[in-house]
Amino acid sequence: MNKRVMLGILFFGTLWGVSEVFLGEALYGAHLRWASVPLCVVALVVLTLARVHFPRPGVATAIAGCAALYKAVAMAATLIDTPFYACHLLGIVALGAAYDLVFSLLGRRHPAVGAVAATYLGHIAFAVLIAYVFRYQPWVRGGLAKVVRYVGINGTATAVLGGVLVPLTLRLGAALRQRRWTSLAFESPVPAGVAGGLVAGLWTIGLLVSV
Repeated sequence: MNKRVMLGILFFGTLWGVSEVFLGEALYGAHLRWASVPLCVVALVVLTLARVHFPRPGVATAIAGCAALYKAVAMAATLIDTPFYACHLLGIVALGAAYDLVFSLLGRRHPAVGAVAATYLGHIAFAVLIAYVFRYQPWVRGGLAKVVRYVGINGTATAVLGGVLVPLTLRLGAALRQRRWTSLAFESPVPAGVAGGLVAGLWTIGLLVSV
């Protein structure tokens, strides 16, 4: 894996992680019932922008791993005051892996269908794993009804929004790349250095704010 791809993974993974930490903190802090929906929609948008530049298998999963690591570090920094929600990390990785699988098979064909399929696959994979494999107690107590509600409500809301926004994001990303407004950030030394500095800055901010 070359430096350009590694920088892209770190850049887009960090953007997703920032969303999970800061937007997620606001949404969960407000006790919103479907807080995961906007977070997943942001994730789909970030993954789609990343795919415009790096359309290869494994990249979306690696981006999800980077985002999960960002959130894990932020949660660990505040471990004394707040619980460590490992289930959130599993949800991030499940959505990234599902996106990777679906869009590796579809390519750029039918992006709306791909967004819907990736969303449902990610939600189903997460719910089954957390309830029946890792047996996280709130999900075990909720049983199949909780799994169905999560996939049916959260998954459907995310799928509808993703089905609209992913094709639009794909077009926007392609237009920006055609004009080299974004691709330069990963291909030219100076803009790439700026992108790397931004990644480092966001990790530093995440740690400082968490602490």
